[in-house]
Amino acid sequence: MSDVLFWWGLLREGILASLAAAIVLPLMGAVLFARRSALLGVAVPQFAAAGLALGMVLIPWFPSMQEEFLHHGHPPMLYSFAFAGSAAALSLGVFAALSSKFINYKQAMIAAGFSLALAVTVLLLNSAPAGAQLADSLLRGEIILLDEHGMMTLLIVSGLVLLSFVVLWRWIFLSAFDPEQTVALGHSVTAAERWQVLLVGAAVGGGVVTVGPMLVFALLFLPPLFAVCGKPGVLPYLTRTVSIALVAIIFSWPLSVWLDWPFGSCACLTCFVVGCGAAVLGKPHRTR
Repeated sequence: MSDVLFWWGLLREGILASLAAAIVLPLMGAVLFARRSALLGVAVPQFAAAGLALGMVLIPWFPSMQEEFLHHGHPPMLYSFAFAGSAAALSLGVFAALSSKFINYKQAMIAAGFSLALAVTVLLLNSAPAGAQLADSLLRGEIILLDEHGMMTLLIVSGLVLLSFVVLWRWIFLSAFDPEQTVALGHSVTAAERWQVLLVGAAVGGGVVTVGPMLVFALLFLPPLFAVCGKPGVLPYLTRTVSIALVAIIFSWPLSVWLDWPFGSCACLTCFVVGCGAAVLGKPHRTR
């Protein structure tokens, strides 16, 4: 019990933040998966990272923010989230606008956008104060270093996104599967897409500045993919998606401590293993 209390006191912020991410990010990944926009799950976090890097470059322009950055060794969370969340939402909006005009080149444009965002991120971090240190911490997924401000930022953002999703999920999924029926019921498909942009952008932006792109990638992609196997229906699918993510995160913490692995890498591999097990158990077996 003393060991448990010791590790809880040391890792509390990271544990709570990772659990919040494991609830919200898989739901956003399920939305992208339902809209056949899974590749956006790669590009959007990278654009969020580019936005964070831009904020690091511009921080000398904001003296009060720079003073807090120099005092704590990391940019203020609300400042970082403003850049990362805006970049994520902007990228979603741009991709949606371009995809409607160039339908045949949608996947190619997203892939090109990812490569561009990756190059911009590296260049910006290379010229930013302490950029290399921040990049190493985020890319390795070392959320053991997450402080109370980062935890509270992610909890608040995740709570707002989750509350909005609980209210809007039927509308969002109906517009994805049956736009004509959505219009017939008096709802706007365009408004549903805008809400999707807002929710995904906020969730991804909050995740990138706190738990890092690696864990965001894993939670956006892996649980929705493996949750396909199982009982049909949107609610069972969403339940399986979140369950896979939560189980993976819960097992990742003791494994990360025991193996001395960066949490982001350990959580990604654990999510893959748990997802494979869930897919095998959820796959219907033939009876003779």
